[in-house]
Amino acid sequence: MRRRTPTLRAPGAPALGSRLAALAPVALAALATAAAPSPALAAGTPLAAPLVESKWLKLDGVPKEWPVALTSLGIRVKGKPSKADLAAQAAIAYDDARVYVAADVTDDALRGGADHVKLVLGFPGGKVQEVALYPGEPGKTAGVVKLPGGKAAAGARVVEAPRGGGYTLEASIPWSAFPEAATTRVGLRAGLFVHDADGGGGVDAVVGSATSEAYGSLSPLSTEPELALADGLLKSKGLRGAPNYDLVVDVAGDAMRERVIVHERFLVVLGPGFRKGAQYYFEDLGVDASEGMLPALTARDLTGDGQAELILRKRSGSGARYREVMHVLQFGAGDTPRSIFQHEVAISTEKGSIVNEVDFVPDGARMAIRVQPGKATRYDASNYAEAVETTYDPLLLPWGSIKSQLYKLTGGAFTKASEQRQAAAPGPRADGPRPAKAEEARGAAKPPALSPAEMLDKVYALYRRDRGASSSKPRFDLGADVAAGREPERVLLHDRDLVVFGKGFRGGAGYAFMTLAQFASPADIRSVSARDLTGDGKAEIIVHGTVRAAAPKEAGGGTVDRDVVLILRIEGESIQRVFAAEVARSIGDKKIAGELKFVRVGDKVGIELAPGRAIEWTEQTYPFNQDKGPVGGFEPLLLPWGGAQPVRYVWNGSTFAK
Repeated sequence: MRRRTPTLRAPGAPALGSRLAALAPVALAALATAAAPSPALAAGTPLAAPLVESKWLKLDGVPKEWPVALTSLGIRVKGKPSKADLAAQAAIAYDDARVYVAADVTDDALRGGADHVKLVLGFPGGKVQEVALYPGEPGKTAGVVKLPGGKAAAGARVVEAPRGGGYTLEASIPWSAFPEAATTRVGLRAGLFVHDADGGGGVDAVVGSATSEAYGSLSPLSTEPELALADGLLKSKGLRGAPNYDLVVDVAGDAMRERVIVHERFLVVLGPGFRKGAQYYFEDLGVDASEGMLPALTARDLTGDGQAELILRKRSGSGARYREVMHVLQFGAGDTPRSIFQHEVAISTEKGSIVNEVDFVPDGARMAIRVQPGKATRYDASNYAEAVETTYDPLLLPWGSIKSQLYKLTGGAFTKASEQRQAAAPGPRADGPRPAKAEEARGAAKPPALSPAEMLDKVYALYRRDRGASSSKPRFDLGADVAAGREPERVLLHDRDLVVFGKGFRGGAGYAFMTLAQFASPADIRSVSARDLTGDGKAEIIVHGTVRAAAPKEAGGGTVDRDVVLILRIEGESIQRVFAAEVARSIGDKKIAGELKFVRVGDKVGIELAPGRAIEWTEQTYPFNQDKGPVGGFEPLLLPWGGAQPVRYVWNGSTFAK
């Protein structure tokens, strides 16, 4: 089996990750795959299942060209066979239609129709499904794949190849042999077991990758996007242990379920049909990852479209002093989430706490969201003096004038449909605590004596304190009108953080930042500039840099450098990426240099990508194919051969489209 053309990955790329070509087994013990409570994993062998292209598979029974090394099945499950009597290695791979198994078995005597290899898959929730691969006798009988009960699996094949002291085999099994796989192909567990029959036809000995075929004994089976996650985000961020939340649920635009993970401060989404089954989405939630501050995650279909929305509760602050906001995120048919609801739902300080009640109530085929004041602890109308949130709907106070709020889906988002009122309790006494301003809740108080410039200095100091940048200086520092208001904002690059603040941004009292984590080093970010590309009078932020990754073996090893351009835009009070393209790729002195131009299109500025030139590479020696679509979230580099034509992208109101 030959592996597919390598896909390059930007290590830790924000909102996206994919895996390089190195397809050796990867232990994903750090990613517990259960989406529901289940027995603890036994000390089995972690298994890796790479995504392959079936056209390169030569099913001849000899797995010498497999894209993943065969794993030793070293656990004695039954009997006490010596290595001379029974030993085995095996591996798993897959594509959209089939699961592939390879095995190399040492067996003192092959007994056709009795000796076999068993593949057991465990699905989230605890269901186990299996197939048995029976090698045939060359020249006499064909191999067969059997389902439980002895029925042959339709469309499956086994090809064996006897060798001295044993045999090898390769098998192709349709996913349909595992009914649960019709909707679920992530978060799996697996076991491979070799059964050696005795002379009477019974089972004499079994070796395998796990202690038993029970769900709780099976090891994690890491598919392509899960391997990408282990090789990318988990490795680059040093994330260890099990995720804090691990759901398997349908959130994206196909019938397959995705795996949705919160691992410390990172939200991750991956799946067999999500981003072509080879990449994953991730987002730094920007929260303190200490105990008690980690985000909470659930999923539920609120919009009635058959796919679940993510319900995320995030706390900002630290320790016992924080504010909590509930977000509802929707993927729909896209591969990046959008927020369709947010509401402050809790506050905690050393003086007391308030937690709102949030319920989901039927609204025809959809759900509505009801928010009620809930319960206060040690707080009442006489001593509560916290700021009122202004970015989104604020916390409801038990003594306030609002008894409940009802939000319904309108125009693709949840908006307030009705509000019940109640008699408000008296506020603080005239000589009691003074209510704080909204700015104070975000940590940037605005004393009356401060000038706007002094206020911005305080916001900048707040960012440096929050991000531990107290002694560093920005590498890029420019003024540009990128957000609401007439005053230009200040755009800085600190380390790999792109930071925006200004007099008219967040009331002059807050900042936004995005970590450009696809760049391994701050030095890889070569320039930051600003230009109005959308024609709305506000500039977009343009970042040029180099993404680095290990080169595949067939490309000669070393490092692959991808020169990329990112276009970022301020939307509301956050920084969003609206375009990205690869404009050059090199390994050492060999390079493909494409062209990127900004061209006038009416009142907008379009982005034009065109083929460039090759340096020390020819069409015959270039080790990669022309990418047909985005790679690692970047529009593809156009090669100077094969008839590639310039492509122009123009702002359509939400993104840059062809």
